[in-house]
Amino acid sequence: MRRRTLLRSLTAGAAALAAEALAPATRSPRRAWGAAPPEALVPESLRAKSVLELFLCGGVSQYESFYCVPEHGLSDNTHWHLFANSSELAAALDACGISEPALEPFAEDALGQLVHLGPFVAPLRRRSDLLQRLRVSVTRHDLAPHEAAIPLALSGRPLGSPRVAGLGAHIAQHFSGVLSDPGATLAYVLTSSSMNSVFIDNLRALTATGSYPALARPLDVQVDGANEFVQRLGRPAVGAHAAEVDALVAAYADAYAAQLRWPATSELVRAPRFGDYRAASAAMTRVAALRESFDAASFLPLAGTSCGEAVAVDSVGMQLRLAARLLTQPKLPAKYVCVVDTGFVPTSNGGGAYDSHSDNIRIQAKNLTHTLTELVRWIRAPGELAPDKIDLDSTLIVLTTEFGRTPHPEGVSGRNHWPYGYAQAFLGGPIRAPAVSGACDASARATVAATPAESRIAALLALGIWPFGPEAFNVADVPGAVSEVEAACKVLREQLGIS
Repeated sequence: MRRRTLLRSLTAGAAALAAEALAPATRSPRRAWGAAPPEALVPESLRAKSVLELFLCGGVSQYESFYCVPEHGLSDNTHWHLFANSSELAAALDACGISEPALEPFAEDALGQLVHLGPFVAPLRRRSDLLQRLRVSVTRHDLAPHEAAIPLALSGRPLGSPRVAGLGAHIAQHFSGVLSDPGATLAYVLTSSSMNSVFIDNLRALTATGSYPALARPLDVQVDGANEFVQRLGRPAVGAHAAEVDALVAAYADAYAAQLRWPATSELVRAPRFGDYRAASAAMTRVAALRESFDAASFLPLAGTSCGEAVAVDSVGMQLRLAARLLTQPKLPAKYVCVVDTGFVPTSNGGGAYDSHSDNIRIQAKNLTHTLTELVRWIRAPGELAPDKIDLDSTLIVLTTEFGRTPHPEGVSGRNHWPYGYAQAFLGGPIRAPAVSGACDASARATVAATPAESRIAALLALGIWPFGPEAFNVADVPGAVSEVEAACKVLREQLGIS
């Protein structure tokens, strides 16, 4: 082919491509993130307005909590029966004031097995109204170390993925484009000083933003060390000159931004770090709104007791007290709050509140009973109108843990890590009937289960947020689905009980 002919053909091909690009689309365009098709949405009447997530760090034992099938392990003293007749269980029930039967029938799972709730969710069991809004989700993955399982549980993405983003980032990004003040703080992660003794780097998945801008990052607050934080919200370094300082900083930023524009088009070049800086500096000008969300009383030390043990500073109780305040404040209530439960008294091995490699019964009893007692304290009872308590019609509570515990013993009194079939739970929001989604067989392995990503997707759908997009999730995160709508409908049906 002659050179002139080749160039002519290439030019014609380019023109054809341009014409196709400019022509009206003959196929449906890609849906913008957050824009949901009506057929795959939670009905408006059932939709939650906010999410409270409790991350039960370390791995809750499913047999003594949310998923116990008494027939499993009966013949060889495993599963629930591993410690059912032990003196440790009797002592824990007595110390925690649990006089109810150890197990309570709840609902059938996907295999038709009657699932029972264990003794250490007694605070929930005592409220029949809460059981009517409880849905247990059997979950499965194959990452046994905490270091890998925690980011997966909190983001639905494996460690190292550039798209690791906590649930708070997804929610903040969505609502920043819906509310009148796009810079408002809508997502919070509440921690305690005991978090420093566990897998702190992996827990950073809660505040990770993945592909989102810095403005989507949840505000991380350590509740038992926040006195200085409250003082700094008053911006004492600038005092009465705050407005002048903000104007000067904005002027310098505008001058720098002018140097980042293409001369011909005046479009800003792509500069993610500068965008993050602008978001951070803009947030500094809004601390007055944060001062209305926090006050010194929010961080006053709170003493606590659990199962016969007392502490001078109950960090979990403080976190839940502040979470209720953030979710119920009248001016700008939070859309997402996560409480990182690292234990009433953290375990000695540094694995978090529920990492019961030894002394399984005492550890699970002390920490889970206490956390659920404090949670229930801040949920409205039927007919109660307390404005500072959580309304389950408005708030979906998500109980997340990175994995469960083995059906067989570790050592004499412990259980090891078990990601192959464990329980997470949804409470309130669109949940209107008690149910169990998924199932484990007699080997304790899940035969029907959700992925960690599906629990994230379910929480977003509960808020009316479409979860599929380049920064968030895709069809492959919902096994068996072949389209976004089918994936959403599957999660609605199996995780939230909405057909």
